[in-house]
Amino acid sequence: MKILGIIPARGGSKGVPGKNVMPLLDKPLMGWVIEAAQQATCFDRLVVSTDSAEIASVAENYSIDVIKRPADFANDTAPIDLALRHATTEAEQSDGRYDIVVWMQANVPTTTTNVIHEVVQTIIDGNADSVATVCPYEVPPQWAWQVDGDRMLPLEGVYSYSVRRQEQIQAYHLDGAVNAFRRNILMSTEGQPGQAYFGNDRGAVIQSRNNSVEIDDPFDLVVAETILKKRLSGSA
Repeated sequence: MKILGIIPARGGSKGVPGKNVMPLLDKPLMGWVIEAAQQATCFDRLVVSTDSAEIASVAENYSIDVIKRPADFANDTAPIDLALRHATTEAEQSDGRYDIVVWMQANVPTTTTNVIHEVVQTIIDGNADSVATVCPYEVPPQWAWQVDGDRMLPLEGVYSYSVRRQEQIQAYHLDGAVNAFRRNILMSTEGQPGQAYFGNDRGAVIQSRNNSVEIDDPFDLVVAETILKKRLSGSA
C-alpha cells in the first residue's frame, strides 16, 4: 500500500503561543514527532502542512517536505480534516494516488516510532476505515458530574453512575497522537459533520499515557519534558 504521512502544524496557538517550534530539551517541540515519523519505515512520503513560515523553516531543517496550508484551513475553527484533505490533494498532484493517510500531531512530542508502526500495520492488516491511538481514562467517566453554580448534578442519560470500579466498563479516549485513514474514506466525507472522516468502522491501538502527552498548556510541557528526559537516560 502507498502511505502518506502528514504532520499538521499551524502557527496560531492560544494555550502555549508558538508551541510547535518552542524548544523542548535539545530540539523544537515538533522535531520530536518529525524524527519519530522519519525513523518509521512505513511512509512513501512525509510532509508538514503549515501556514507558518517559521514552522516551514523548522521542517526544512529536518529535510521534510512542506505543504503550505491556506489561511482558511488554519484558523481556530477550521476542522483538521480540511487540512488533511488539502495536503493529500497537493501531494497526489506529483505522487499519484495514496491508499492510506496517516495524521501525526505535531504537539505530541512523546509519540514513538513503534506506535506509528503499530497503527499503520493495524489498518493494513484489518478492514477498518481508520485506526487511532487511544488511552484509558484516568478517572472513570461513570464518576463524572455536572456542576451548576455550587451544586453537583449527575450526568443522567450520558453515563450510568457506579461507585465500584469493578462494575465499570473500561472507557478510552482519543489521545490525538497517531491516526490512520483509508484515503477513500477521508476524501469522500468532505462536508459531512463531526468525525465522519474516521468512517463507521473505527479501529484502535491502546497505548500508554507516556506516549500521548498533548501539549495544550504549560503543565503539559513539564510532563513531556520529564518523560523525554527519562527516555534519553534509558529509564523506564
